[in-house]
Amino acid sequence: MNYELHDSQISELKLGENTIILNFSQGYWTTDDSGKELEQMKNCQIVYEIDRDDIPLEDFIYVLIAKKGGAYKKISLKKFIGLLKKSPFDVSLEYNCNFASSKMLRIYSNLLRVSAEIFIEDIKNVEYLHE
Repeated sequence: MNYELHDSQISELKLGENTIILNFSQGYWTTDDSGKELEQMKNCQIVYEIDRDDIPLEDFIYVLIAKKGGAYKKISLKKFIGLLKKSPFDVSLEYNCNFASSKMLRIYSNLLRVSAEIFIEDIKNVEYLHE
């Protein structure tokens, strides 16, 4: 089964020992082989396992953020998690780079009037969890 994050909302980001976990309280989409959306799953999480070798987990995820019409700048992960507590972020674009084992998500919050890009690097494994 394939999954699509477009038109879903990231509601929380948590860090585990070797994992970065994104919560999607409204779910994400299953798709067929051609990419057609089939069903929106409920109470979803994506668990990214990181190949980190004693390097701090925070070094494998970074966030760029921009106010409406402004330039992107890097913010701390702690600050981004604080923004997620104020408002979920809608996913407008996702990009997988298999060669570099990386993921990029372009997201936005209309409530906060900001857009952001999340980059996750050195992904060893991805697990999609849902009801």
